[in-house]
Amino acid sequence: MGIVGLALFGALCGLAFLNVMALMAKNGSNQRDHVEFESQQDVYAIVDAWAAGNGYVLKHNQGDKRTYQKGSGFLTAPMFLELDRSGTKYSITSYVRINGFIIQGDVGLGGGGFIAKVPRSLAKKAQNQLFEQLQLVPLA
Repeated sequence: MGIVGLALFGALCGLAFLNVMALMAKNGSNQRDHVEFESQQDVYAIVDAWAAGNGYVLKHNQGDKRTYQKGSGFLTAPMFLELDRSGTKYSITSYVRINGFIIQGDVGLGGGGFIAKVPRSLAKKAQNQLFEQLQLVPLA
């Protein structure tokens, strides 16, 4: 078995491990963190400014629902924040997506565990800055 064979074996093992992690996330109990709150502030302007300062890009804008994403999934799992409004009531949904190419799974930012620990930690730190601006309880 030459170097090419070992490289191919390593790549297949890595892909298998990534799909196992995606499957665990997909079947996990904490797939997304969801926070609801009321506010008289211009929450969209606050979130837009926060997103620009933290590398999040507006990916979808459908009426009162916006989805922001950081990262493409090449080196780290992409991080998402969804903002939705109904009158003066808002909801924020946060998660990290694990793409195993065969299986995709979402995992919430809160809680423990080893699944996507680094991107979850980065996203939680950034999103807790937003929660502080909105006077919300930070994600645990």
